Amino acid sequence: MVKQKPKKRHHYIPVFYLNGFTNKNGCLYVYDKDSNPVFESSSQGIAYENHYFSFMTPHGERDSETVENTVMLWEGEFARIVKKIHDHEDLTDDDYIVFSFFVASMMVRVPNMRDNIRKATGETIKHMNVFMSSHKENFERMIKRYECNTGKQIGMDVEELRQWMNNPDNYDMTVDKEYATGMALCLFEDFAKVFFQMKWAFLKATADYKYVTGDNPLRYIDPTHNPRSFYGVGLANKNIEVSLPLSKEICAFGSWKYREGHIQASNQHVKHLNRMTVSASVKFIFADNKSEVIDQFVKKHKGSHPVMVVG
Repeated sequence: MVKQKPKKRHHYIPVFYLNGFTNKNGCLYVYDKDSNPVFESSSQGIAYENHYFSFMTPHGERDSETVENTVMLWEGEFARIVKKIHDHEDLTDDDYIVFSFFVASMMVRVPNMRDNIRKATGETIKHMNVFMSSHKENFERMIKRYECNTGKQIGMDVEELRQWMNNPDNYDMTVDKEYATGMALCLFEDFAKVFFQMKWAFLKATADYKYVTGDNPLRYIDPTHNPRSFYGVGLANKNIEVSLPLSKEICAFGSWKYREGHIQASNQHVKHLNRMTVSASVKFIFADNKSEVIDQFVKKHKGSHPVMVVG
């Protein structure tokens, strides 16, 4: 019996989900926020990275199966619930639990969340470095304690090291992608609990306009929030609006105060929700048709994706 090769092509956007945005030929058109042209792809051929969910074991071996297989198990349940929504079937409380986990997964599994965690963690470490190196005597004691406990010498002048660390412009902190992906997945359950408590409407597209999706398909905003405010926007904010296109025909819309259930959207609603999806995407937008209008609109929103800010 031939042993199967470990899976290395890991989709950060599920294939079953992308299938909901394909045309009658089973293909997607991929729009790039950069200057690259539109191209055609299958659901299998886009929105993946090699070894995206892989990690190194304590024995120094690459494990590319454990997380990927777990994610694929989730996706089977997620696909079942999305189909029920498309079939206008009533969701049970258990179904809504699964749906909430699906929404949370679409928030935490994507590269934008991973990269934001990498950036925020790196900036936090730099702040800690400045704090630790700001007091000369304490820093010297810390270095001596480190050398005593580890038996290792730092190999450079302590004061020179302190001065270097105290200026964060001297260096960048890079956090491992595997660590950041793991941290993102650890938020999965917490976000699902919040989404379960929200009210969800399923907005049907019109004959004129269909939904698009992207590489960061979930977007949440507070339309009343002052963008100049020092304070950010959290999911518990009572004015929050969450959008997640489920297919080219239906978009899930979560809030704390609006209507629930299946609702026919207007052209204006679909265009607004597509604008949210495009602004949230980092690089790619996926649609079932090729359009110069969509391409120009996508390219106008380069650099609009949410970026975590560390104070």
